Amino acid sequence: MNNEVYNFNIGNISIPYEIMINDKLKHVKVSIGIDGMKVSKPKRIKFDEVERLLNLKVNWIYKHYMEFQSMKVEEYKREWQSGERILYKGKNYNIRIFTYDGEQTLVNFKGKKFEVYVNKDLTDEQKKKSVELQFKKWFIRMAKETVDERLEFYSNNIGLTYNKVTIRAQKTRWGSCSKKGNLNFNWKLIMAPQWVIDYVVIHELCHLRYLNHSKEYWNMVGLHMPEYKKAQQWLKKNGMGLVI
Repeated sequence: MNNEVYNFNIGNISIPYEIMINDKLKHVKVSIGIDGMKVSKPKRIKFDEVERLLNLKVNWIYKHYMEFQSMKVEEYKREWQSGERILYKGKNYNIRIFTYDGEQTLVNFKGKKFEVYVNKDLTDEQKKKSVELQFKKWFIRMAKETVDERLEFYSNNIGLTYNKVTIRAQKTRWGSCSKKGNLNFNWKLIMAPQWVIDYVVIHELCHLRYLNHSKEYWNMVGLHMPEYKKAQQWLKKNGMGLVI
């Protein structure tokens, strides 16, 4: 039994899967679990037939894959205590939490660590919820600033004009582009390295000219980021870990 790894694309989502050769089977078998998607098939069935079957089951695959991906995210529960670490622009930073008399919860980035100030009279559970909420707001604000700056830079270089920019909490996409030239970006991108953020910005900008994933589209992406496949692989490997 030899295993090979491929990718099945649903919109902007790329689902890695193994093809497992098993001559005891009569038909192709698709399974999805917490460890991803697997396809088992007898040797006689060609890859084209596997792709055809996957496309017929696209709705089923999407539903179950996203359910298991959500389970992975829910496994990680942050306690919001001093000593925890959090990703920001591809690097892990320590979190230091202080209590004080002020009513507002404040998040300050000191270059090498995050300092958070939370009201001393809150219960432990209230403190956790307040710190989490303010971190999310801070990350969304930084995502907007960073994406706006990179959009201005690359749109001038590429020579494309976009309309409205929105930062969203998208569950299944890192970015999207509408027919009206509106661009949307996932705020969790701010946790990825700058060069990965740049890739997503370029990816969506190029959709302003090609609203598809044609050969011409990827040639355009590659012209402005030759190593875009490296960024794609980073997101595939690390994307599910970009969580507050």
